[in-house]
Amino acid sequence: MEFKEGKKRLVYNVDLDGILTNGENFTETEPTPNAENIKKTRDLYEKGNIIIIHTARLWEHAPETVAWLTKFGVPYHGIRMDKGGADFYIDDKSFNSFSP
Repeated sequence: MEFKEGKKRLVYNVDLDGILTNGENFTETEPTPNAENIKKTRDLYEKGNIIIIHTARLWEHAPETVAWLTKFGVPYHGIRMDKGGADFYIDDKSFNSFSP
């Protein structure tokens, strides 16, 4: 995947459950992808922004989390099993979302 250079990169923390997935509990079944939000995340990545996937999942669930992101083609620069710092938070529990 390519991204454009030459402008300030913004950091986006994108929540996994409820934003990139349709909200199913990961421990019970593999969550279904939210294709629209995955595309929006891909668009942000391709525009040169930094994408950090964040989740409240435990670190012991990192391998299956990374496998899910890979399976559904979600581009990212890093993963946090907490909220971390960012310019923007895209989270199902916040006001800051993909909406303009």
